[in-house]
Amino acid sequence: MTEYSVIETALGTVTRGGWVLAPIFLLGWFGWFMMIERYGFYFMLKGRSSSAFWKDLEKVGEDEAVKRLSKRRFGYFLALVEDIRKHRSEGPVAVRNAMDATRHDISLRLSRSLKTISTCAAIAPMLGLLGTVSGMVHTFETIQLFGFGNPVLLADGISEALLTTQAGLLVAFPLMLAYNFLMNKVEKVEDHAWSEALRFESWSFEPAEVPEDGTREDQ
Repeated sequence: MTEYSVIETALGTVTRGGWVLAPIFLLGWFGWFMMIERYGFYFMLKGRSSSAFWKDLEKVGEDEAVKRLSKRRFGYFLALVEDIRKHRSEGPVAVRNAMDATRHDISLRLSRSLKTISTCAAIAPMLGLLGTVSGMVHTFETIQLFGFGNPVLLADGISEALLTTQAGLLVAFPLMLAYNFLMNKVEKVEDHAWSEALRFESWSFEPAEVPEDGTREDQ
């Protein structure tokens, strides 16, 4: 099948489905564009493995471990670690306030687009239902004008109703599945990063043995 035949088939489908099919397709493209962008943000949010950070912390010290952790430029765990290091001299209360602020900021940055995606998935079946009603109205108008004598004319209205219903469901189902899968992954990353950050916070304020030169051994 050539490129032109694919385009002609798509245009023919949109024409048969009526005007409602166009916004359904646009809504689907917009929703998947936002979904792909959110998946990119998720992989950025995931960052480098925290287990590698703890190994580096034990082998090469805190500064070098954080330097290696920051090679991915951004990550939930990295952002919390930087808060701890930045406000550690101000005490545990300041550290926890900074961590809570970062957690809230990242959640807001993430939830804005996710709400848009869930809205797209919810609207698509409603547009499909609107197309169904429009197609049935078209069918009844045809029956009123020409009766039941020409099944081809009746098929146009029925085709419009079924195509829009199908299109709305085809947009909504995969988008909602991808949304739920992403939300599950994001929640795991958030919980893991927060628990590991609390571990690093406890490590940062642990009393350490101070040798004669006054430096901490594990740093």
